[in-house]
Amino acid sequence: MYGGYDASTGPKALVTAFNTVAVAGAVWFLFGGADTVADWFGTDFDEAVTLRRVLLATLSVLYLLRFIATNFVMLQRKMEWSESATIGIWVLVIHGTMAYFGGTNDAGVSAFTWLGVVLYLLGSYLNTGSEYQRKLWKKRPENKGKLYTEGLFKHSMHINYFGDAVLFSGFALVTGTPWAFAIPLIMVCMFVFLNIPMLDKYLAERYGEAFDEYASRTAKFVPYVY
Repeated sequence: MYGGYDASTGPKALVTAFNTVAVAGAVWFLFGGADTVADWFGTDFDEAVTLRRVLLATLSVLYLLRFIATNFVMLQRKMEWSESATIGIWVLVIHGTMAYFGGTNDAGVSAFTWLGVVLYLLGSYLNTGSEYQRKLWKKRPENKGKLYTEGLFKHSMHINYFGDAVLFSGFALVTGTPWAFAIPLIMVCMFVFLNIPMLDKYLAERYGEAFDEYASRTAKFVPYVY
């Protein structure tokens, strides 16, 4: 998962296809598909106000665009087929969850909804902005083989992961239902107990004392807290 550099065009195309299908399905559900799904199960769904549905669809589309840019432009690490399939299934769950709970919530849009939009944009910046800063730094010949600890990564060793947690917390707020917070909760658990330990092990082996010094002075996940 970490350490290899490869275009991985096939796996990245697969996970992008999953993501595209997930977003298309979410948009379809939000703008007419809910009635069809309700007919399949012989039930009725409440319908969210138009503004909430537009916001949810927009956030899903923005995530897809950012996902494509990150995987094909900014990140050159190797991606295995198994990883692409796992992530692909996960994005189906994410977009499906947000579309269902948000699209069937008939409560009006509130200040919390707009707070969610702000958090979504902030999280997107922390994730993609930090990756872009690192990419520019890595392109400089004098930095080849060195550990990147600057930019947004000065505030957290895994500021990109923290950005995703903030992003999806905001997404959940836009749905207007507490059930959607299962997504960022699961994501945080995956980061803290799986991704971060694996990545830290790789970085420690590759960069040695430079990583140890960085880890001793920098928060691991939440800036200045943990």
